[in-house]
Amino acid sequence: MKLTLQTKIDISFALGLLTLGLLGYTAWRSNDQQTTDAIQVDHSHHVIAALESLRYVVTDGETGVRGYVITGDIAYLGPYQNDLNDVDNRYDNLRILTSDNPAQLQQLKTLKSLLDDRRAGLAKVLQLKREQGLDAARDSYLAGKGLVLHEQIRQAINTLQQGERSSLELATTRMEASRKQARLAIAACIILGLLITLGSFFVIRRDLIHRSITDEALRKSNEDLLAASARAQQSDRIKSSFLATMSHELRTPLNSIIGFSGILFQELAGPLNTEQKKQLGMVRESSRHLLALVNDVLDISKVEAGQLQVLQVPFPIAESLTRSVSLVAPLAEKKGLTLTTKIGGDLGEIVSDKRRLEQILINLLSNAVKFTEKGQITLTAEMVDDYAQDEDSVPQQIMRVQIQDTGMGIRPEDMPALFQPFRQIEDRVNKPHEGTGLGLAISQRLLALMGGQISVESVVGQGSIFTVILPRHGIATP
Repeated sequence: MKLTLQTKIDISFALGLLTLGLLGYTAWRSNDQQTTDAIQVDHSHHVIAALESLRYVVTDGETGVRGYVITGDIAYLGPYQNDLNDVDNRYDNLRILTSDNPAQLQQLKTLKSLLDDRRAGLAKVLQLKREQGLDAARDSYLAGKGLVLHEQIRQAINTLQQGERSSLELATTRMEASRKQARLAIAACIILGLLITLGSFFVIRRDLIHRSITDEALRKSNEDLLAASARAQQSDRIKSSFLATMSHELRTPLNSIIGFSGILFQELAGPLNTEQKKQLGMVRESSRHLLALVNDVLDISKVEAGQLQVLQVPFPIAESLTRSVSLVAPLAEKKGLTLTTKIGGDLGEIVSDKRRLEQILINLLSNAVKFTEKGQITLTAEMVDDYAQDEDSVPQQIMRVQIQDTGMGIRPEDMPALFQPFRQIEDRVNKPHEGTGLGLAISQRLLALMGGQISVESVVGQGSIFTVILPRHGIATP
């Protein structure tokens, strides 16, 4: 499936938004992880510092008591006095800091037990000093478990610190890994975004170039078509002008031939024998036939050139119908055909072009005679209402003339070409009839100029019905 340019732009935009979303999500996850790791690192630093502070206080108090029992100088007991409250405070602070770590809380309980034993031992040494003197206190301190407890306390603090250092190292490693992953993810998103941008740019640019080329080709094709159309119109005008000129030039000598042959036929210049009359009749008939062909060519050329004008004059319709039938009657009689007329009532007058209407009727009647070998030809005329009227409009009267024959009929495949210029239908043995094939084309175009139309119904082997309709009151003026 070929994607349109708009679809490609939409896809590029969607991919860009997806890349930005992925980049934002990656940055958020990285920041969240680094924040968590930073809190853990800060917490570990606080715990390690608190343990170190507790170690310092314990060591300082232990040193003070040792100095006192060795020298007897009461000034050494200052750190010990501070130790009594500081140890508890710092221990409580450690419990708060490690409240979320059960393992460390358990180790702190062990440390608390050691601190309590140390405090009891130091208090016992000081009590001996007060009761038995400095020597007894010194001997008790040096011989007691004070030094062992101090070492155990130091080891317990070291263990706690080591645990926190492990947590600190793990958090630091995780934070560094998170930063590295974030950098890689961001770099990947940036590269992906650049690839999408570049890919979209080249795809869209290619389509735009292709569209530009296509538009240019289309523009050139349109220009060529317009030029060809102009040439065709010019050629058609030249052809129509040529046909009109030639037809006019041919009519003059043909009329002269017909006129002179008529004079000769009247034997005004002397008598003619039978053979001469026969030959002269052939000359007159051929000249008239040729003149009719020239008139047809002249009419179609004028119609196509838009130079043919039709009149809008009232005249008795029955008179034109009778005249048209009378002119064709000899042809029908010659072929042994019956030509009848059925007129529905008094038709009155119609506003149209009398000569052109008679030309159309004579053409249709002549065609009916030409394509009918036996039977009859019937002309029916009547006035009817509501031709091509909207429901809300006032109906107008129209004249409908139907010419029905019992001829060979018209095949369905011949119908589309029936009213085209220079096209003829063939009979059942594929023998074309005489003529230019202009009669029906001229009739259709003349009727269109007169505000009417022509239609045909036909059944092969049964005959045809040609229907002509014309508005009674002529063409409505704007």
